Amino acid sequence: MKTIGIDLDDVLNDLCTSWILNTYNKEYDDVLKLEDMICWNVEEYVKPECGKKIYDILLRPNFFLNLKPKENAQSVTNELSKKYDLYVVTAYHPKTVVDKVEWIQTYFPHIDSRKVIFCNNKGLIQTDYLIDDGAHNILDYHNNGGKNSIVFDRPWNRDLPHKFQRVSDWLKIGSILL
Repeated sequence: MKTIGIDLDDVLNDLCTSWILNTYNKEYDDVLKLEDMICWNVEEYVKPECGKKIYDILLRPNFFLNLKPKENAQSVTNELSKKYDLYVVTAYHPKTVVDKVEWIQTYFPHIDSRKVIFCNNKGLIQTDYLIDDGAHNILDYHNNGGKNSIVFDRPWNRDLPHKFQRVSDWLKIGSILL
């Protein structure tokens, strides 16, 4: 059975809507739009008084538990799980591990929680496919032998070479892989 590595943050879940649009903008009285963020160094786009503290929001208790799944992600991954071995590959921080696994168990019970890989270097991942929104993750995966990268289109990854397959939503992923 072929394998798919799937990024969690802003691919399976709607991280940036909650993190940037709902939390940061409200707490810092800002109007930052995701379209303005053309690279993943979020601290470059927030107000100076926030700076690197933007990442502290992600470490708040239960932050990840309150995220919504991306539209159609549940139904498409459920269908994919009948044909592929699915792995969730997500960034590691000790304060988020339990919440991330609980979130996956809640919204994606068809993905075995033993198949959650916490990894900050996705170039180490050796799945048949990787679905991710992080340009650095796609490049690390590709440069270490990963051949089938699927870029989940976001403003911060639009400078990736056109050789990578790009999708805008989960229905498109389903049309490619099912």
